[in-house]
Amino acid sequence: MAETPVPADPPPAAPPPVPGRKPKRPLLVRLFGISPWGALKLTGLCILVGFFVMAANFNPSSPDTNIPGALAVIARQAVATAGWAVRNFWKPALAGATVVMPVWILWRLATLPFRK
Repeated sequence: MAETPVPADPPPAAPPPVPGRKPKRPLLVRLFGISPWGALKLTGLCILVGFFVMAANFNPSSPDTNIPGALAVIARQAVATAGWAVRNFWKPALAGATVVMPVWILWRLATLPFRK
């Protein structure tokens, strides 16, 4: 007599989704998922940083390259720049406000009928 094969147990069903909660996205999607606008901003940032790298004639294969020293100089300059910005904040803020505030007020007036 031939034995009848026993069917294998079906795989366990996924738990039902919780109402109001989105399912968890995979790790690679969470890590590298980017919107088209985000990709455009990232590309622009790469171009901007590349401009400064090329303007500084940075060559990592040069024997004179001292990356830790360069990072230290960048850190010192960043602190000095932050200090300058704190001491002189009102100058660029005032200069920018002379352009931005009239445009903003005109925009608010022009869009007033369309706001609730």
